[in-house]
Amino acid sequence: MFKSVLFLFVFLCCSQFVMAQHTELSENKGEVGVLMGLASYQGDIAPDAQVYYRNYGVFAKKQLNSYVGVRLNVEMQKLASHDMLSIDPYVILRNANFQINTIEASVMGEFNFLNYISGSRNKKFTPYVGFGVGYLHILDTIRNNNTSVVVLSTADLLNGKQKQSALNLTFPLNLGFKFNVYRRFNILAEATYRYTTTDKLDFIDGNATPVTLAAPFGYQGSASGNDRFFTAKLGISYSFNNIYGIAQYKPKKSIGLFNRFKRK
Repeated sequence: MFKSVLFLFVFLCCSQFVMAQHTELSENKGEVGVLMGLASYQGDIAPDAQVYYRNYGVFAKKQLNSYVGVRLNVEMQKLASHDMLSIDPYVILRNANFQINTIEASVMGEFNFLNYISGSRNKKFTPYVGFGVGYLHILDTIRNNNTSVVVLSTADLLNGKQKQSALNLTFPLNLGFKFNVYRRFNILAEATYRYTTTDKLDFIDGNATPVTLAAPFGYQGSASGNDRFFTAKLGISYSFNNIYGIAQYKPKKSIGLFNRFKRK
């Protein structure tokens, strides 16, 4: 009797396993998407205030399996701040401000916490996390006042003076949530925190500045660490995947107005 019950239990478990394998059979090649949101800088200028500007991005991801993928990300954002937004008297007296346009390209590894299949009946959402490395390029400087690094003009460059490097290494840490809305189309929300290898995104570092007419008392940036910035985004993506078996999405056929009243 015990052997019969044990055999029946094993048989049912194996049947469920085979059914699950049949249900989850899919081929996921990758994903592309667009993003839009807000970006905020954190550094030496007004460190206790947050200023937000628009952020735009696109990405392409190669899916290695149902959980792990490699993603190429390109985003553009404006980074800026002003000491007058602070409540610190020393920072207000310094009265420094800056505004730059930037573009960042990064490569990230991405991990889904749940088995996510676009177009599946049941596996329609997952939180995910990603981390990687990238380059941040300063496209142009819109404003730079009372800072310790001077932006050189074209004449200065022709005279042989050196300009601050516009390439900076970044280390993005990404946290997101994705939901399948229709077949291969998905919506997603992401928050990305980026560490950088420079303390001069805001043109201020930890070195003291000499007394000038623009800064009659002199000033100094924070020596606690490099500049950082944060982005929060919403997006839409398209998955290149195929689903086989009974888990495949099948839209309901429309009955039609005429057939509703047609006698059988």
